[in-house]
Amino acid sequence: MKRLIFLLVSVVFIYSSCDVIDDPIVPFTGEYSTELYGDPPVFTVTEQTGKNVLVEDFTAHQCGNCPPAAVIAEGLMATTPNRVCPLAIHAGSLASTNAEYPTDWTCEEGDFFWGQLDFQANPLGRINRLGGPGNYYSPAEWADLVEQEMHEETPLELQMLCEWQGQYGHLNIHIHGQYFDDVEGDHTLSVLIEESYLIGDQLYYGNDPEHVTDYEFNHLLRGSVTGPQGLVVTSDATNGEHFQSDFSFEWNNDWVLDNCTVLAVVSDEDGYIVNCLGYHITN
Repeated sequence: MKRLIFLLVSVVFIYSSCDVIDDPIVPFTGEYSTELYGDPPVFTVTEQTGKNVLVEDFTAHQCGNCPPAAVIAEGLMATTPNRVCPLAIHAGSLASTNAEYPTDWTCEEGDFFWGQLDFQANPLGRINRLGGPGNYYSPAEWADLVEQEMHEETPLELQMLCEWQGQYGHLNIHIHGQYFDDVEGDHTLSVLIEESYLIGDQLYYGNDPEHVTDYEFNHLLRGSVTGPQGLVVTSDATNGEHFQSDFSFEWNNDWVLDNCTVLAVVSDEDGYIVNCLGYHITN
């Protein structure tokens, strides 16, 4: 009997020690309102400008090694403006709150992405989800992988326009994709919202003091329009084919509009990011 009790306690301890994330259901509620805004804009087809890179930084405010990783992600964006899209995803046990770290920076979308990882630790990152959504890389590997991805060809050129409609509290988002080659399988569009210039508590090893009370968080994942898994926009596309997705997103007033960026992320059936694009919102 004692042995049975020990085994039961061990099982409970093991399961309670792991970050078990149920797949959240984030409903899509952003259908574009033609009644309010009329027909969406028409995009002009352009030449390809090259492949952009999404750098997903899995971070947390009780992770003392995470601030240097954020510096790396920020530097990659600064070196190649408009080509690198950093996204800070607060998730995991080190993102939990307490008296010293009271602000909850997590969201359902971030929990979903965290749950995709084959190994969960902070700080780790994904670069265009190379190797699939479960794959991950240390911050020291990010720069070389970003350089590699920027030289990869992409069949898809993205364009985006965002318009703030203050009288209704809507952000209208228009995303156009133009194919310059044939592709097989489904392509999925995820529309994510990130916010910068957020101030809060952060553990920072090597800093004096290590508990920084006015740390600035940038590129923080706040939520999504489409849900983390996105919406299928095309299947077996051919050269010259295009898609356009239009949304009227009810804005969350807890987010400062002028500090936010919309990320359009198109991935294939394996989860690999075909292309991405960021659009900074202005009021």
